[in-house]
Amino acid sequence: MIQWCYVLIQIIEVLLGVWMIYSLYPEFRNDSKWLKVVWAIGCVVLCISYVWSEYDSFISNLSVLAIAIQFACIYCIFFEVKFLKLFLLEMLYLTSLSFLKLSVLILEGMKFDKTLIEVNRGNRTILECCWCIILIVGILFIMRRKQIFERYKEIIEYLLSERVGLLIVVTVSQWLLLSYNMWIGKQGFDTIDLVLNVSFIFCVFLSITYLLLRTAYHKIQADKNSMDISQSLLQEGIAKIHGLYRQNREHLHEHYRTMEYLYCRIREKKYSEAEEFLRERIGELDEERSQIWTGLPYLDFIINYKKQIMDQKEIRLRLELDVYEYPFEEADLGILLGNLLDNAIEACEKCVPGKREIYLHIWNVKYMFMLRMVNSSSKSPVVAKQQFITDKADKDAHGMGVKLVNRIVKRYDGNIDIQYNEEQFETKLIVPIMKEEEK
Repeated sequence: MIQWCYVLIQIIEVLLGVWMIYSLYPEFRNDSKWLKVVWAIGCVVLCISYVWSEYDSFISNLSVLAIAIQFACIYCIFFEVKFLKLFLLEMLYLTSLSFLKLSVLILEGMKFDKTLIEVNRGNRTILECCWCIILIVGILFIMRRKQIFERYKEIIEYLLSERVGLLIVVTVSQWLLLSYNMWIGKQGFDTIDLVLNVSFIFCVFLSITYLLLRTAYHKIQADKNSMDISQSLLQEGIAKIHGLYRQNREHLHEHYRTMEYLYCRIREKKYSEAEEFLRERIGELDEERSQIWTGLPYLDFIINYKKQIMDQKEIRLRLELDVYEYPFEEADLGILLGNLLDNAIEACEKCVPGKREIYLHIWNVKYMFMLRMVNSSSKSPVVAKQQFITDKADKDAHGMGVKLVNRIVKRYDGNIDIQYNEEQFETKLIVPIMKEEEK
């Protein structure tokens, strides 16, 4: 009876691992129902394989490795994800469980004066089943706490995208440490073994915790910087809009006085004065008419605001605008377009006058937002570990622009492509615009 209870517990352990990974990568390669049926059958086969390989043992480092490979192969066939990511996640999950189970075997070996092989193989005990149930309840508790689980997913996604090397080192080290514990347990246990093994376990988990906290800290700092930039841009936008409202009221008042003045000049037949006055006003209106107008107020504000800076720095702006909607929140649009234009302006400033030019093309194609920006450059940018490195002295405050743009584009399920050489820097991005019913 106890043996069958443990079989059921093992099946639940495997399914929990599948659930955790599915929450990270839920996208099937296509929406075929047959594909999903075959995937379900594959999960059943995986559970049977895992239970069969560990039916007569409580822990098996070789089974952990084999099942992780099998699971990664099966999952990447049906889902849009790479094998390495799946393998690392499954290995991390299974080795962590095995480490937590190992303490029970050590206690049983000391109590019954048996070696690890003797307590690891054979019939299972109530203590082992109860401990496994406690572990499952703990995992379910974490997964049901949405805030904790979402933070966990963010950290894992960050590690898999930008810290894969560290994750490989941690996973391999943990598996080797598990194998080492299995090896030294062949001769039995004493008190010092228990202390050392428990110490090893704590060191591993403390290392992982430190890694996750350090990663989370950097992510929080990046989000804070993003929020500060967003707040700054929004405050600038609000101030500019208030200024435009005041300017429009002044223009309305001035328009009334202009009409009144012209009426008086014409009534008094002073046509030459009226003509000179109109000539001056037409010149002023020509300057105002040079303002960019797309019908999207916040987009107009960003482009016009940056254009003023370009005019001061003798940078020519070539525009092609055929846009009627964008998929971003205003704060995200400000960060994205503001950073792109700021980087372009900074690069153009280093070019000789006369060769400073920015080309910006924004347009919509059906439900897609498209952007292409090309700016002059005096040299190729410095790139390290697929990241652009600023040449400013304050590297902590600068050099985050492209990273923020990438993060925003990814958040809206878009794609970005960057090409560059010694003479120009080109950025192209495409982002889908959600339909109202999808929202």
